[in-house]
Amino acid sequence: MKGILFFLVICFTLSAIVVAETEVEVSKEGSCRGKEQARDGAQVTVDYDGYLQDRRGNAGKKFTSTYSLTDPYSFTIGADEVIPGLEQGLVGFCAGSEVILYIPTELAYGQAGAGDTIPPGAALVFEVVIIDVKIVETAHERNIRLEAKAREEEAKRREDELKNRKEAEIKAKEDYERLLAEEQERVKVQEEKNRIAEMKAKETFERQAAEELKNREIQAKQVEAQKELVRQELLRREEHQKLIDEELERRKVQQELVRLDLLAREEEAERRRLELVRREEQQLAVESELLNREEEQKRRIVDQNARQHEQERRDEDEQARLGGVKLTEEEESIEAARIFFKNRRTRIRQ
Repeated sequence: MKGILFFLVICFTLSAIVVAETEVEVSKEGSCRGKEQARDGAQVTVDYDGYLQDRRGNAGKKFTSTYSLTDPYSFTIGADEVIPGLEQGLVGFCAGSEVILYIPTELAYGQAGAGDTIPPGAALVFEVVIIDVKIVETAHERNIRLEAKAREEEAKRREDELKNRKEAEIKAKEDYERLLAEEQERVKVQEEKNRIAEMKAKETFERQAAEELKNREIQAKQVEAQKELVRQELLRREEHQKLIDEELERRKVQQELVRLDLLAREEEAERRRLELVRREEQQLAVESELLNREEEQKRRIVDQNARQHEQERRDEDEQARLGGVKLTEEEESIEAARIFFKNRRTRIRQ
């Protein structure tokens, strides 16, 4: 588990390093003929102007310059004397080169910034002129040189040892040829013995092969018989499956008939419900018609009563008008007829 976590941390670190990389624009590339290239451990002398990178990624406000100093600035690559982006951008160049370095904030001063001069998260631009490159022998390089010298001494020792070995080999060769002759004779005797043993082994092998072939034939017959049994079993299962499929199909047909019957019953129930609704509507219409007729009859009775009262009022007015005047015989007959019909209408209404 720890190994996996360590591997993930390494991968994350490498990915971060790959993402954060100084972009180098070469204005003038100096010749490296007879000169040292800037690398880890090299002491470089440079003049540079440092700018804050603007929003478009170009050089903006200048915040430092070595041209205002008495001497150019010198530092050792890999000694963390300057920001990582500046070291990274000079690797591989020789004296006389002029480059423009676009350094991301991860390889500059990061989110902390540098006082009031460089704000947090600022990317930088350096215009650098490489004046000199000196390779200072490091402890590692000294170890390499000493190791090369030790290798030369080892090579000389091996050469002497090889010379002694060749002399020993010549003597060993003579002993070998003598032993070889003896060995060849012994090999001939052994080969004859091996030939006899091989013949016996061949006869044994052939006998065993014949027995194996016979056993295989028996096994093949058994396999064929087993295959026949399997085939018959498959046929039986196919017939059984066919019967099952037919039974399922029959059940599907029955289920379909039942479904259709249920649908028919539901349709009949719906028809009956609609018929009941229609009858209820007709009953309501009849009841409404009866109510209307009753209202009409009441209205007529009220009209008849009103007319009767009006007629009685007129009769009373007529009698008051006549007063004590004596009626003629004809007028008396008319009055009697009027009273008769009046009484008749009353009886009819009752």
